[in-house]
Amino acid sequence: MLIDPSLPSHYEMMLQIAQKLREWSPAIFIGYNTLSFDEPLLRQAFYQTLQPVYLTNTNGNQRADVLRLAQATAALTPNAMAVPISAKGKPTLRLDTLAPANGFAHENAHDALADVEATIYMARLIRDRAPAVWNSLMPLVDKGAVTAALASGAPKCLVEYHMGVPSLRAVVGCGHHPKNPTMQAVFDLRRDPSEVLNLSEYELAEETKGPNRALRTIYANKMPALVDLGLAGDLQGAIGLPEAEVVRRAAVVAADGQFAARVGVVMAQRYPPFEPAQVVEGRMYEGFPSRADEARMQAFHAAGWVERAEIAETIEDDRYRELARRIVFHEQPDALEPERRQMLELWLQNRLQGRDGVEAGRTIGDALIDVEGIVADETNASALHDIQHWLERIGLGQP
Repeated sequence: MLIDPSLPSHYEMMLQIAQKLREWSPAIFIGYNTLSFDEPLLRQAFYQTLQPVYLTNTNGNQRADVLRLAQATAALTPNAMAVPISAKGKPTLRLDTLAPANGFAHENAHDALADVEATIYMARLIRDRAPAVWNSLMPLVDKGAVTAALASGAPKCLVEYHMGVPSLRAVVGCGHHPKNPTMQAVFDLRRDPSEVLNLSEYELAEETKGPNRALRTIYANKMPALVDLGLAGDLQGAIGLPEAEVVRRAAVVAADGQFAARVGVVMAQRYPPFEPAQVVEGRMYEGFPSRADEARMQAFHAAGWVERAEIAETIEDDRYRELARRIVFHEQPDALEPERRQMLELWLQNRLQGRDGVEAGRTIGDALIDVEGIVADETNASALHDIQHWLERIGLGQP
């Protein structure tokens, strides 16, 4: 598939995907484990192909995740769906085992269409069998709803998963990162506020670490499983506190505005800005393109290759200018000026072979070592040989 000329290039593929998502917009884009995997991958791909990075959660679009719904269902309404046991003897919510355990014929697990159908199947099952979970979590695709719930001062139940094991926590909002309001702090109400509210900033920073930490971070734009206490069933048994004490502690924390401000300071120290990246791929979050550059990128997509090469040089943001040059180089290198093409040929050689002092992902040498480390058998020997030959040709600069 990598060398099949009848298939679209990466750039052409991303143009098609972006167009399809725009046709569906506004919508809630939902998948299985998409918030942790597919969405970051899609965002990076949009960035590298001059598409709106936040296409799936702006202009009326929102994002949801059936895995989050499944986790909450397993913890809050355990009789609503079957949770299979893995070969290691632990509960698992992997889609390829969860969907069949609940009646879906999933013969082609990890085939793209089959996974989509399995995701739809599980979404409908949860909607129908655990409507309280569905109706509680789906509004949280709106990060404003999450922020409002945490700012209300009312205690909430937070469902979290670690190593396949669910946990229920009673929490209350207690601040946010001063430069990233989607990064919200919650106070674990198993801890007595009197022991925490007056700690120094250093001591508060320590309360962001370890399994029994008082301060936890949730992301308002990632559909956290944050529900009313009444949906939590035996919350008292899970945390060892009666509801009246949970409510009292929440009120104490919520009333302390100075504590929330100090938590913000601690979060800024705990999660400082990223170090400047050495390669353009790592600079996606350095800021939005200007309106003028957005217009230039739209013109780039609509133009022919020679004009695209010219438009690339007019883009003011150095990140997007470099990415535009790379697109032309990969798709139609003859459209570039000879000097520009030579510079990009050197860049590509450095990227493939590695360059001292620059970490930029796996090199050809790394990939060949990985392939050599895979034990060949009768089922994969041919594929391994083809991959090794393909890598060697790329390393030699051959098409």
